[in-house]
Amino acid sequence: MNQMNVHKPDAKRANSYGITLFMCSTLALFLSLFGCIDKKSDSILKETSSSSNNIFFYTDPNKKSIDPEELLTYGLFINAPWEKGGFLYLNFPEHLEYNPVGNTILRHYDSIPNPWIISPDKKQASFRVESLALKDVYVESFARVLDGNDFPFDAQGVHVAMRIINRGSKTLPVIRPLICNQFTDLTGFPQSHHDFQHNFIVIDDQIIALADLPTKDMKTTFKGCVVKGSSQRDTRAEKNGGLIEKDMDMALSVVTSMDNERKVIFWWTPGKSMIANAFIPCIHADPYFGTLKPGEEAYAEGLILFTEGEIKPIVKYLKNKRLTSFLNNNKHSFNTQLSIN
Repeated sequence: MNQMNVHKPDAKRANSYGITLFMCSTLALFLSLFGCIDKKSDSILKETSSSSNNIFFYTDPNKKSIDPEELLTYGLFINAPWEKGGFLYLNFPEHLEYNPVGNTILRHYDSIPNPWIISPDKKQASFRVESLALKDVYVESFARVLDGNDFPFDAQGVHVAMRIINRGSKTLPVIRPLICNQFTDLTGFPQSHHDFQHNFIVIDDQIIALADLPTKDMKTTFKGCVVKGSSQRDTRAEKNGGLIEKDMDMALSVVTSMDNERKVIFWWTPGKSMIANAFIPCIHADPYFGTLKPGEEAYAEGLILFTEGEIKPIVKYLKNKRLTSFLNNNKHSFNTQLSIN
């Protein structure tokens, strides 16, 4: 499995890894200057999202709490492309840590306003922030609604990406991202304290429910699994007796509706692991960033796919596939020249 996604920036070389992540700072400036962000319209979008069958992004300026555990600083709502389908809540990231002990880069309770900048058509969202805990360490997150010709299957979706840039003076070993997909507000999907019958991963080319995969504690509400070949084997599920014994084929997770008609697929490359929490409820497919020395950066990309069709062909297609190579072969490529200043 190729996890060599770390490189040193070169000011003379355009970075072409297939996504307009760095454009987020330009987009943020443009939108703030020209008043394209309408917090009132975001609230209206949330009220009407259940009646729309198009994917779009929004934030909720009222989603605040004095309780750090309930604060979701980097939260983004994704409207589902189904009639009265509800919405997916993407905590992007929930946590971004380094070191085995889990030192902080970003936390969902960081004391800053929600940083997402959303385009006027609600089809693209991005942010760029500096870590509150680490000077000169920057994180960029990006989400864009796929066009109809971007994916060769009966699915609608979102292209997501994250880049971490270490301009600081210290090495950041074994970076651990937790990107949380909360599905409780998707109509007809499992609710809190579910039994993992509708959460799936892929092991040895088989799509298997988490409920059927052995763990030390079979009654645990927190399960995790590591991607085959990953040098990083931390999932947070170990201490709960929820680590799945066999490794998964790739960082791909699936949640289905209770009637199994609707499915959401989460996929990242390069991939590290997955976790699922039946209490929240949520499911992850988390990317691999490895270790970043001063002056280095790393990136990862993924897809969130909504479908009512068969998922086996999609899973087969995504196995061992790099997202940028897929996008660059399509008419609507995300490939853009980028540079870090």
